[in-house]
Amino acid sequence: MRIVLTRREALDWPDGVNIFIVSLAQALADLDHEVTIVVGSLQSHEEYRRLLGPRLDLPIVALSPTPLTGLASAAAWLRAKRIIDRLRPDLVVHSEAVPLPLRGTIVQVVHDLEPRSGRLAPLWRSIRRFSTKRCDYVVATTTELRDELVRDLGMSRHQLAVIPKCIELQAYRGGDLAARERAILHSGTSPYKDPAATIRAFGVLDDPSVGLYVAGDITRQTQAAVDALPDRIRGRVILLGSVDGQTVRMLHGRVRVAAFPTRYAVPVASATVMEAIASGTPIVGSSRLSRDVLENDVNGLVTDTSPGAMAIALRSILNDDALWLRLSAGARRMAQRFDGFRVARQYIELASGGARRSYRHGDRESGSGLIGFRRENPHSLRRLSSNA
Repeated sequence: MRIVLTRREALDWPDGVNIFIVSLAQALADLDHEVTIVVGSLQSHEEYRRLLGPRLDLPIVALSPTPLTGLASAAAWLRAKRIIDRLRPDLVVHSEAVPLPLRGTIVQVVHDLEPRSGRLAPLWRSIRRFSTKRCDYVVATTTELRDELVRDLGMSRHQLAVIPKCIELQAYRGGDLAARERAILHSGTSPYKDPAATIRAFGVLDDPSVGLYVAGDITRQTQAAVDALPDRIRGRVILLGSVDGQTVRMLHGRVRVAAFPTRYAVPVASATVMEAIASGTPIVGSSRLSRDVLENDVNGLVTDTSPGAMAIALRSILNDDALWLRLSAGARRMAQRFDGFRVARQYIELASGGARRSYRHGDRESGSGLIGFRRENPHSLRRLSSNA
């Protein structure tokens, strides 16, 4: 099967969407499918390889060496339509709204509904709604996103599949309890990742036997939070900067706990959370993480992100061996949900049959203007959702 994976933004950045795209592409390639990645930009193949650490040399078509916005982006994606059509794909998986009529089965994957900044943000929201309603399948990566899309798009729940993001499970080797360092890992320094919350909680924890690793660009806010710590523990914080993917995977398997005081408008499935899960590392996270990746007292602890509350949760996992062993075992069981091969097969099932958007055959079934799925196979997406 010929498969194209797309994203409007740059590929050379280790965010959750890119981790998903590379992991899914590699699993599909291993399953003997012909895969091509088409992205808005790629400034550096070296940075892409360093930050994402792909195992395979994947075919990548970048529309520009630098990020595109506005009319330049629209023109580039018109070129992309010709490129993608020449590939004659059987399946196209968009990881962001791309408003193009393309060959093959079209799947729109919704990773988040965070507002986009800038004067074109309303336009892109309109494009997302237009494109999502007119593809063959809509996939939400968490149950919370599915429920929000029901409200945002006016669709019924059975018209939305829930298929999680994926990672390459074989790339993660978490150590047993004896091999773990008394340390915390916070991965990501974007504002919504809230590294300062973890650093403040580390200050309240106030335990010189514990270390804290912070992966991601060293921002002014992150450095200020470290500078505010007491002298006795400030030196226990290591700001790693923009580290390579292999190092991040190694750290997930070496620390005793991973902290995610993440702030999302709608709970999502962060790939860095899945990396911790795949490493058997218990999580301390906010309620804004999806329940699909953090179940309280199963693979981690859900907590308020105030410094005191986070410090209590971190201390419990750091000091209670029985709790750590139970949460680590729960994480390893949960990791199977995010296996790249399992997720890849769910996308292949979409392309291999099941419901298709009726508008592609000129048969509008909804008087409200919402295009429905063909009624002859009404259970296909329910089955996928239950398997996710």
